[in-house]
This record gives sequence, C-alpha cells and structure tokens, in this order.
Amino acid sequence: MNDLLIKFDDGTPITLEQMLLAKEKRVQSQQEAIKRYHYPLISLSLVIPGPIKNSSGASRLFKEAIATIHNSLSKNSIPLIHEIQFHHITGYEAIIIAKCAADVLKQYCINIEDNHPLGRLWDIDVIDPITQQSISRAKFDHHSRQCLVCQEMAKVCSRSRKHTIDEVFSAIEKITNDYFSKPMY
Repeated sequence: MNDLLIKFDDGTPITLEQMLLAKEKRVQSQQEAIKRYHYPLISLSLVIPGPIKNSSGASRLFKEAIATIHNSLSKNSIPLIHEIQFHHITGYEAIIIAKCAADVLKQYCINIEDNHPLGRLWDIDVIDPITQQSISRAKFDHHSRQCLVCQEMAKVCSRSRKHTIDEVFSAIEKITNDYFSKPMY
C-alpha cells in the first residue's frame, strides 16, 4: 500500500519571484498561441500550495489531467489543434488549442473540474481568442471552487490563510491516494 502513496515534498522549492516570472511566461505563451492559432485555449495548471511545485505527485496529477482533457475532447469530437506542455521547476502546465466554441469548451472544462475525483486539484482555464480573457465559471452560474479542507469558497480560505499548509496537503493526499489506490477495471 505504501507504494501507492503520492508524494508532494520530493521536488525543489521555488521562490515567489520564480513563481511570478512563471505566471508572466504563461500569459506570454497563451497570447502567442492565440495569435498563432485563433482558437480557444485551455490553460492547465495544478492546485498545489507551498514552495514545491514539481514533485512526483504533481507529475502524476498532471498526467492524469492531460489524459482526462484529451478524453473529454475526443468523447465530444473536438479536434485538438495544438498542445504544448511545460515541466518547469515552477510546476507543470499545458496549453491546449481546440477547435470549439470557447463557451462550450469552458463548460466541458467546468464539468471536468467539478466531476472528476481529481478535478479540484486542477486549474483548467479557457481563454477566449477574441477577448483574450479567461472565461469565468460565473458566466454559466457555477459557483467559485470549494476549499479542499472545509468546502467554503477556496478564494476566501486562501486569502485569509484559514488552513495550515499541512491541512491542505492532508486533503490533497487523501484525494490523490483515494483515487490512485482504486483498482482499474
């Protein structure tokens, strides 16, 4: 059973400066992709608190997210136009360009985030190629995402630092270990 445990502390810690620079690079990559392809863009990152973003656990979560997005696109007959993955010290990210109306694509991504057992650990944004803005969940009457620990709004708990990082990782580890320890049929 211990072989199945997912680790999030076996990577290299990063600084706030590195994280901010990574966000700038992400936005730049998104803008370049929209300019080149003119289709909606899925921007995938992980919900991993703390200074370690590139752990073996994060890698496993990322691979599962990519597979889930690919499955959803395929199941809904949405052509994948382009994909690029980033595996940096600052975390795992992907940009996926799909031939689909932005609002429809956002609804599929909300469905993944809300219904996949690991969906709460994935940040799947959809960027409209016309406005070059992320489409909000609120546009489709979906509430903000829930806190991993107490089910209140995640933004409120995060800003107030309501929970310790240990509490958050305990919730993340439970979600991931429950998911990956289930037998595949």
